[in-house]
Formats: sequence, C-alpha cells, structure tokens
Amino acid sequence: KRQNSHLSPSCTLLFIPHLKSCLHLLCFLHPCVGDLMGMALQNLDHLVQMPHGCGEQNMVLFAPIVYVLQYLEKTRQLTPEIKERATGFLRNGYQMQLLYRHRDGSYSVFGQQDGEGNTWLTAFVVKSFSQARKYIYVDDKNVQDALRWLEQNQLPSGCFATKGSLFHSSLKGGVDDEISLGAYVAAALLELGQPLKVSMLLLPPALRYAPMPGYQAVLAYAFALAGDYETTQELLYILEEQAIKSGGQIHWSPKPSSPASTDFWPDTQSVDIELTAYVLLAYLSKPRVHAGDMTTAAGIVAWLTRQQNAYGGFASTQDTVVALQALAKYAARTFSTSGQALVRVKSQRGFGKAFQVNRQKRLLVQQAALTEVPGQLLVQVHGSSCVFAQTVLRYHEPPPRAAVTFTLRVSTELTNCSQANARVLTVRILTSYIGSRVTSNMVIVEVSLLSGFILAPGSRMLRRTIVKKIEVKASVVYIYLEKLNDESQTFILQLEQVIPMKNLKPATIKVYDYYQPGGLQIPSYSGVGSCVPSSLAGKRCVLIAVCVRMCVTEFLISFCRGASLR
Repeated sequence: KRQNSHLSPSCTLLFIPHLKSCLHLLCFLHPCVGDLMGMALQNLDHLVQMPHGCGEQNMVLFAPIVYVLQYLEKTRQLTPEIKERATGFLRNGYQMQLLYRHRDGSYSVFGQQDGEGNTWLTAFVVKSFSQARKYIYVDDKNVQDALRWLEQNQLPSGCFATKGSLFHSSLKGGVDDEISLGAYVAAALLELGQPLKVSMLLLPPALRYAPMPGYQAVLAYAFALAGDYETTQELLYILEEQAIKSGGQIHWSPKPSSPASTDFWPDTQSVDIELTAYVLLAYLSKPRVHAGDMTTAAGIVAWLTRQQNAYGGFASTQDTVVALQALAKYAARTFSTSGQALVRVKSQRGFGKAFQVNRQKRLLVQQAALTEVPGQLLVQVHGSSCVFAQTVLRYHEPPPRAAVTFTLRVSTELTNCSQANARVLTVRILTSYIGSRVTSNMVIVEVSLLSGFILAPGSRMLRRTIVKKIEVKASVVYIYLEKLNDESQTFILQLEQVIPMKNLKPATIKVYDYYQPGGLQIPSYSGVGSCVPSSLAGKRCVLIAVCVRMCVTEFLISFCRGASLR
C-alpha cells in the first residue's frame, strides 16, 4: 500500500481438518519484503523446486535472472554484489544450454537425441540469450543461427512450423496450434526488435478461430508489442468478459472455474498462472497504458502473488518464467524510492514480531517462524510504502481421489545377500496415466534412494523410447519420460548397498506430470524382506509389492512361485 495508512488484516491459522489421521508437519513462516521481486532475487538458483535436467527446465533458471537484472537496473537498485551473483548463474546457465543445441542452430528439450529442434524452445532461448548479452558474453553465432533457423521455418501464412514436441498440452484446444505458436514466436522476436510485419498482418484473421483464453492472451501480448493498439484492445475486451474476479483479485483459466479461492493455498493449475501472466503483460505492453489498465493490473498482481511458492517462483517452469517477467514489468512501472513502513505480526497469546521496511531494506527478505498454531494472528501495517507479506504452510497429505492422475505399483527384490557380495535391490516400477487427456505431458519418476544404497553402475533399467533421460542428484534418481498414456509402462532400477544400515527406513517414489504436478502419486518402498538366491533372481520372484491406487496402500506378499507384478 503506497500511502499513509494503517492496515490491520487478520488471519486464522488452523490445522487442516482432513489431515487429523495423517502424519504431517506444519511449518509457518512469515516473509516480509519491501519489493515485489525481493523473494525471487533471494532465491535465484531455486525458484522452482523441481528437477531441471533438460533444455527447457534449464531456461527457468536463466530467463528470470535476466528479468530481475533488467528490473533492478531500471530502478537503479542493481549493486555490484547482486550483479556478480546473478551473472554467475547466467554464465553457468548459458554454458549448460549449449548442450541442448543442434548443429543447425536450433534447440530442443534433450538436445541431439531429439532428432530435430523445437520451435518453442528455440524462440525462448534466442530471446533470453539476446537479452542476457547485456550482462554476460553470448556468442553472436548462437543467436544468429537460431534466428536463421526460425526464419527458415516460417510458413507462407506468416506463422511458424511446429517442430519438436510442445512444452505442454494444457493450452491446446480445438484450433490449429499454429495460432498460439505463431503468437509466441512473434512475441519473443518482437521483444528483440526483430521485424515481423508479414507475420503480424496475417495473424488478425485467426482471431475468430481463437476461442480459448490461452490463445487470446498470447495474441494480445504479441499485438501489444507490435504496437497494434486496436487489435490488442479487441482481445482484451474479450478477455475481460472471461475474467474470474473475486475479492479484488483477477485471473483467467482455460476452462470454466469457480471464483478465486479464498483459501490461503488454493490448488491452482500452472496453466492458469501462465495465462493470467500473459494478460498482465498485454495490459502493461500496450502503446498507451491508461489508469484503468493499471487498476486491472493491480487486481491481476494480487492474484498472481498469492500463487507464488516460498521461494518466489510458481508451480512449474513456463508459469514461473512468464509470471516473473510480468511481475517485474509491473514492479518497474509502480516503483518508488520514497516511503517506509512498519509491519507488526502478533497473536492473542503473546507472539509478536516487527518488520521495518525502508529504502535500505527494500530488497531484504525478513521472516520469522510462527510458533502458535492453531491460532489467530493480527497483521498491522503503518506507513507509506509497498510491502509484500506472505504466509507459507508446508505439510504432506494424500491427494484427493479425483485429483490422482497416475497409477503406480512398485515391487522390490533383494539378491546377493551373502557377506562376500554387495546386496542388490531390484526395484520394478509400473505406472500409467489415468487423467482426463489422451496422454500426459512430460512425466518425472522420482525415486528416493534408501540410506546406504546407490544406483548400481550399469543399472539394467528397462529403456524405451519414452525414457529421455536418467539423472542422479543428491540421493534421488530422476527418470524423464516423454509422456504416458493409459498403457502401463515398466521401469527397472538396480540399487546396490554400499553401507550396511540398521533399522532401514522406507524411501518414496513419486510420479507426476512436470507441468501439472498436483496429481502425483507417492508410495514408499523398502529393502526389508527375505533374500532371493542368485539362482532364482532371474525368475521375477516378487517378495514385497507396494500397491498404490487412489491413496489406498496394500501390501502384497508372495513367495518364489514365479509370480509377476500386474
């Protein structure tokens, strides 16, 4: 709030009723910062708490840093210390991204193994590399080759050929995808000042074929960048009629939705965040931005900031990139160096904490643990400055029945149990997609290793074309799958015990859609059980099977009768 004011909102922190029978951990923090981009700045290296071992995911650690640097430079808050830290991340990200470059100058999610470049990713990379050249060295050849590749793949219609797999399918609807792809590439190149007159002249006839808000939002942003005020306004009027408004918040969804949730932590689809961020970019990029546009923008920002995670990012990759770009643009437009504020948080039982926000502490993230839960807290704000306060709740719960989008069954088999040999645990994973679409987006199978175990060298995991990459980081094995459908797929890992452990605790296996992680499955597995003699190890004898379906766990025990996991 930027005016002399006294605000006293209150919030009630309660235990989640449906978690009474579950083991859970509640941890409340209350970050307070004087700048909308403060949380993202502090957590540049882990905005998204997900694996990032492919070409698109690497860019989620690259592009937002560019937006933060641009914002800090524009508002004269960029210090040598911040610049050194941020550019270090940029250099690492730049070198990493070159691993996903093709010889023709294009980029794809998994590089050369994909066979051809990806139109979406190449446009994303060339935009980010061009903008980063102001802060780090970027070989001009890497930019020009990518631009040339995009030009070669421009169609007579002015749109662009769809090469490679789309990042995710959430924005796909009943229209030709050339519309959104053309708008996305056009917007990316217009940000760089590239001439696209032919493309933009041919896009307007497609407007009537773009009934989905997702298409309209990207198109509105593209036309705003092109300086076409009339077409931008036409699209924004259409989007205004589809807006979901509640409690001063405004957002959009590609499917009918109820009003904005009043819960502290609503379950929001990442596509809603991405779509809403594009609308915000369209409003802020118009040739003429009016006071009414900024009022609408403030309502959009109010909704977007409620979707941020504890690190300043969002649910997935593309929503984080687009949302932070939009928030940085809004923060730059509303920036002011004047004013200060005092934020007090207190409870009826004696808890109290004060946060001083001024020009010197503008980018400092201040936080305190909230120890009185359940309970009611009063938040008081005095002063005349912008303050962003956030309450974070962390807990674990089984997903509701309707939200589960994958089946997952796990079996383990222990072999080589003699003292002379290392114990080997074979883990078989069966999974399939049961969501509302024909196929999923990219899927991650995340296997936490048991204490004392490592992934055996040359592990004979069943490889198929859908397995794009296997990565081991910090005792977790990440298996990247191109996609899944309703046909069960089997994956086999062999784990080798290198350190004997007593009272070995189970570890978890997760399977989730990378772009819509809400419908994940999380069973556990262990290495406890009778050992299979080496002579029987090849007979697929199942000792312990963990069956998980719709949050019901069933332990199946069979003996060496050649039983297979179904």
